[in-house]
Amino acid sequence: MEQPRTSATEEFSGDEAWATGETAPVKQEKSAGSGQKSGKSAPKKKKLSEKARKRRNKHIRRVVGRILLYLFTVIIILVVGLYALLNVVFRGPSQTAGDALTMMLLESSAGKFVPYLYYTDEEVAAIQERNKMVELELETDTSLIVFNKPAESDDPETADGPAEEDDIVVDELRGATYHGWMMIVKDPSRVFLGVCRMRFSDDYAGLRLPDLAKKYDAVAGINGGAFADPNGQGNGGVAVGVTFSEGQATNAYATTDYTMVGFDQNNVLIVGKLSKAQAEERGIRDSAAFGPALVVNGEPAQFSGVGSGLNPRTAIGQRADGAVLMLVVDGRQVNSPGASMADLVEIMVRYGAVNACNLDGGSSSNMYYNGEMLNDGVAITGSRRIPTAFLVR
Repeated sequence: MEQPRTSATEEFSGDEAWATGETAPVKQEKSAGSGQKSGKSAPKKKKLSEKARKRRNKHIRRVVGRILLYLFTVIIILVVGLYALLNVVFRGPSQTAGDALTMMLLESSAGKFVPYLYYTDEEVAAIQERNKMVELELETDTSLIVFNKPAESDDPETADGPAEEDDIVVDELRGATYHGWMMIVKDPSRVFLGVCRMRFSDDYAGLRLPDLAKKYDAVAGINGGAFADPNGQGNGGVAVGVTFSEGQATNAYATTDYTMVGFDQNNVLIVGKLSKAQAEERGIRDSAAFGPALVVNGEPAQFSGVGSGLNPRTAIGQRADGAVLMLVVDGRQVNSPGASMADLVEIMVRYGAVNACNLDGGSSSNMYYNGEMLNDGVAITGSRRIPTAFLVR
């Protein structure tokens, strides 16, 4: 079928039209307002009237108010429910459960007030009296520590691998209520007390364990002794108790309320309530203070009731051959509620400790080894700032 003829202007492109003298048709572009009828502009948005604006704002306030009321109600229900649940534990039929929870909270920095919501001061004192460690008032017998000559496999010149690794063994521990680590340092001369600074001051915060280790180029370490911690908000800048670092006494508040634990010039671990003058007489080179003593001269501490609550723990001890035992246990976690003092005694005795002492625990409990933290800890912000740590060169 014959196609209909087109006009001349439709048969040629623009160039062809120029060549023939024809003018190519020019297509008109649609304006920005294409799609709208010609001659009509886009409708303008009407401004909200004052009445409509007030109505909208009132609606927003109503919605926000309902959300806040809902959240407040949920919080109240949770608080009341928690209070009722704790009341069942504290005032329930099981005295052991109530005592254990009380002792656990009393050992924490932030939860000390909770038992007093359910008990009178006299009742709390009675709970502490029937659940306590019996203080070991023995003087450390240094003759019980007999240093062994290194075995052939322990000799750095013949051992395979770096001497630092051969001299340190780390065991992972699991008990009914705890998960922890035992570090065994065969050479006690490598263990010393690192400090954030020799002149402690509230004006300067302590250091986290990894930073303390890096300061001394240490390969391993655990947190150390007591420090000023008002209402659990201390900055870890001031140590408390008899504190020596590498043979020098620090300006720590040298109270004898805490048990001193440290090494003398012969690398023997000394445990006891020594004054600063007594520590100097015994030639203490490195020490911190906390307590209680767990084992003295091979005699384990005794306890009544539950002894203590379940919490994160740190402890240090020494075997008869001089090897140092450094223990850290995680706590306040679903898979590791923590260890009691009785647990620490049992672990130290099992590992052959002749002398051992409890150190600062809770959110301070940490173990560092080869550039890494071995335990999880409990502080959300990470390792807590502390003034002292037992480190390993």
